[in-house]
Amino acid sequence: MELYAVNVGESWFHLKNIYRDTNNPEEQVKIAWSFYIAKHDNKIIFIDTGFRDENTANQWGITCTDIEKELEGLFGKRSLVDTVIITHSHFDHIENLDLFHTPEIIMSKIDYEIAIQQCSPAIREKLLQCRVVTVENEYVCNDLFRFKVIGGHSSGSSVIYVESNSNNYVITGDECYWCDNLISNRPIGIFSSTEKNERFINDAHQRGLIPLPFHDLKIFQQYPAVSKHIVRIL
Repeated sequence: MELYAVNVGESWFHLKNIYRDTNNPEEQVKIAWSFYIAKHDNKIIFIDTGFRDENTANQWGITCTDIEKELEGLFGKRSLVDTVIITHSHFDHIENLDLFHTPEIIMSKIDYEIAIQQCSPAIREKLLQCRVVTVENEYVCNDLFRFKVIGGHSSGSSVIYVESNSNNYVITGDECYWCDNLISNRPIGIFSSTEKNERFINDAHQRGLIPLPFHDLKIFQQYPAVSKHIVRIL
């Protein structure tokens, strides 16, 4: 199995959003906006999709990067992607779903219902067009990824557990913003249920899992680059 992280942009973010317990709530720090791609058994699996709306990027102060040539060079066209796993339905995790052809889609039942009601018509149409596996608790994908609904960051937010080379990883969705949330056992500051988020982080911390969040620039410094905005994790 191969696993990659893709950096689609950067912005400033209040520290109080990252750490519930920060003593410097108005301090701003730089974060990444990213998603993951896996290659396994001749299949391409996207873990979240990224986004492309310039107005939304401007509202969030995100400086976006052009990754399309890098993506196609390494992974081929989106039309060939087999599976898309959605950790939750916030814009940066689901907005590009309509660019795919007819992949299998895996997401929490709660977020599917939210997306059908609240996402753009293009996303709603894609969800209705594709085979969607809606998960209430856990689901094993491709005998490799264990998708689990947590409901801490948002009501249907989920994480993905994966084991490789005797290492245990967790792709955290936004149940962690930074690796340090898990490493230092510090819950996030934007939550639907802080109790569920705290329970997930404490459990993953106690188990010594390796965190793979979506907003930590250290991911792109820690792992080897395969192109300008893409690093290989496994």
